[in-house]
Amino acid sequence: MKRKILIIAIVALVLGGVFYIVKKMLTAENLYTFNISKTDGLKSILLSKGTVQKKITDLQEIEDIIYVLDGDGRTTKKESINDYPVGIKPIKVELKSDNKKDSIAVIYIYEDNSLYYLEQPYNGIYQMSGDEYNGIAKYLR
Repeated sequence: MKRKILIIAIVALVLGGVFYIVKKMLTAENLYTFNISKTDGLKSILLSKGTVQKKITDLQEIEDIIYVLDGDGRTTKKESINDYPVGIKPIKVELKSDNKKDSIAVIYIYEDNSLYYLEQPYNGIYQMSGDEYNGIAKYLR
């Protein structure tokens, strides 16, 4: 009798473990990490919202904006699947190099339902604080 109970308990534990592992594998989500690694040739940042544009060329201001964007190792499970955020009017942040035509990176920041987001197209949608958002938006005022 004790042997049957022991076998049933072991089988139940093994099956429970298998179900747990399968559930984790089926519901696993990608974790996206915000990354603007190529800032070596960065010469300016172009901020734009609607028809308002501001080109930032001061080195200290550029460093301040990059510091705000990098944040504290931002990660998210929300994937960005568009070139441009849908249904909102974001601030476009273009990191520009020496080559006037190409951008090193394009990032969008915006407010939606009293929350602030940073979106890197085809990477992820990351949450940011209101202070971080305003730290960049102030250059357009």
